Amino acid sequence: MAALARMRPGVADGQGASAPPPARRSLLLLVGIVTLPLLLIAGLAWHGWNAAWRNAEAEMLRAAEMGAEHLRRVLDGHDLRIQRANDAIAGLTDAGIRADEARLHAIFSRIAGQAPDGSGPLTLFAFDRESRMLVGATAFPVPRDRDFADRDFNQVLRDPAAPEPHVGQVHVGRLDGRAFFSVSRRRQGSGNPPGPDGYDGVVEVSVYTDAANANLQRLLRDRADLLSLVSADGLVLARSAGFGPQGPPLRVAADTALAGLLAGGAERSIVQGRSSLDGVRRLAVYRRVEGWPVYAAAARPESAVRAAWWGAIAGELAVGLPAWGLLVGLAGAVWRRQRALGEANATLEQRVAERTRDLTESAAQLRLAQEAAGIGIWEWDAGTRLLRWSPEQYAMFGLDPARETPLGFARFLLLLHPEDRPLAEAAARDAMRTGVYEAEFRILRIRPDGTRELRWLLGRGRRLPSRDGKGARLLGVNVDITDRHLAEERRALVAQEVAHRAKNALQLVGAAVRMTRASDTAEFIRLVEGRVAALARAQTLLAETGGRGVDLAVLAAGEVASVMPEEADGPRLRLDGPALELAEDAVQPVSMALHEMATNAAKYGALSQAEGRVTLSWGLDEEAGRLRLRWQEHGGPPPPSAPEKEGFGSRVLEATLVGQLGGTLRRDWSPTGLVLDVLLPLERLAAKG
Repeated sequence: MAALARMRPGVADGQGASAPPPARRSLLLLVGIVTLPLLLIAGLAWHGWNAAWRNAEAEMLRAAEMGAEHLRRVLDGHDLRIQRANDAIAGLTDAGIRADEARLHAIFSRIAGQAPDGSGPLTLFAFDRESRMLVGATAFPVPRDRDFADRDFNQVLRDPAAPEPHVGQVHVGRLDGRAFFSVSRRRQGSGNPPGPDGYDGVVEVSVYTDAANANLQRLLRDRADLLSLVSADGLVLARSAGFGPQGPPLRVAADTALAGLLAGGAERSIVQGRSSLDGVRRLAVYRRVEGWPVYAAAARPESAVRAAWWGAIAGELAVGLPAWGLLVGLAGAVWRRQRALGEANATLEQRVAERTRDLTESAAQLRLAQEAAGIGIWEWDAGTRLLRWSPEQYAMFGLDPARETPLGFARFLLLLHPEDRPLAEAAARDAMRTGVYEAEFRILRIRPDGTRELRWLLGRGRRLPSRDGKGARLLGVNVDITDRHLAEERRALVAQEVAHRAKNALQLVGAAVRMTRASDTAEFIRLVEGRVAALARAQTLLAETGGRGVDLAVLAAGEVASVMPEEADGPRLRLDGPALELAEDAVQPVSMALHEMATNAAKYGALSQAEGRVTLSWGLDEEAGRLRLRWQEHGGPPPPSAPEKEGFGSRVLEATLVGQLGGTLRRDWSPTGLVLDVLLPLERLAAKG
């Protein structure tokens, strides 16, 4: 104030600075008293305004994260239903599915979780390569005359490069009139002959949008908020508030920045402004659903944020304005209030800091659960080397938490396969250095009877500060992946078996072509086709029995019928012998030999005459380990004497029965017809078990 007095004009030199009059001091004090509370109220309102938007953004972030995790689990469940449905029809042809539709319909209904009255939040269908329905969960029988080629999932998945699973557009069902979006995969492992492009139809889950909308609505705490499922191309698949009077489809405008972010695969986006769907201004957070081309979008109207702000400051204004009136004459009360407010702010900041640490730890656990499916949670303190396990983790190892003393790292290693213990120790050391833990290992799970069971686990974790802040710990999860390993082993065995059979078949076809001799091309083609057909029949019989073997009587009847259909007066082949199932490796040689004998009989022997008959008899000599087989013709033309030169048929018999199966062969050209006696070793002929 003295400095201001010296600079005031009109003060004579040498007078010095005089003190302001009491009235001015009072005015200045009054202005200060009036201005300070007003500035404080304005500051609180501004702080509340910013806090309201920050809180809204944080709540929408949490809602989007929770929605994305929920939708990931729901979509993973739909994908699992598709795989279970595909397993139910694997190995079946389209005709086989249609013939067994009633049973498969019941299986699809159970997989889809249909209620006894047929209702449910979703349904399940399988389509053939021509986009026609094969079987469904909510329709029996399915309409076979309807064409669904216009559905996007029947179009997109024809491209072998199209990613799976595919999340489709919103359609209106032709069977029930309900709107739905689809989750689909290509049909795998069918019994149909492969198509030119490898495509054999799809298995598809139809998720009803009304049920999906209601499910999203249940996730929200505030009815004014909005939670949506949006595809990467901006199409709204489900919406907690419904699709409105215009109904689906709803799509994010293509010329907006949001559409570009979604198409670019952004993990998270925060946008604020007027919605291109309904014109309402909102604060929205888009969170990508892990492993899927879709987003969870949580949005709150700006009007709701303003209402929350007003509700937050209304109480402060109700107190602040009367206090402001009192502060006009009570300046001292301002100082006391400010001091109390400072103490309250310090306490609040301490509580916020503690809550922030808790939220950080919870967020870390949530991220780990998202990465590893949340099967078993564990924590390892590097200082004490003690483990803390969730109940699911104990169950995974076959342990009873009530009977286990505090687990140490050494105890954990004893539960692992001996060969994988160094791997687990190395992974823990690397995690303390890099901050990331990941290991795939085997455990010896303890069964209730005390025996051990080998299981495969996948472990993932992160390094975090210890609870006392003085050290470090690992927090992570373990997932049982035994089924995945077993499935991979089964696929490898099936691939080896298919390659082995294909190689054998190609070798036999090549041998048949090389050894065939004929007077002209037509005869050559007929002979080769007959022998290849014999191989095909053998493969068909093996496929029908799952590769376990083929009955000798069935095989013989089929080969004779291929060259001589049954006459009106009864069969021309009489079979006499005990039941005998041929081993898989013996089916093709025996089939080729029977085909040659039947072909020779139809061309030159008993089957070339109307009254001719053939008797195929066999018996087992268990003691000698031999099968005695006799082919005897009756009623045919008198056979010639033994030929001087061995023909192709004789060479085939020698190559198959003698060369491949290790048997002996004797021919007798008796006046009544050819008699062929064969001795074959049972160990190379009969199926095991």
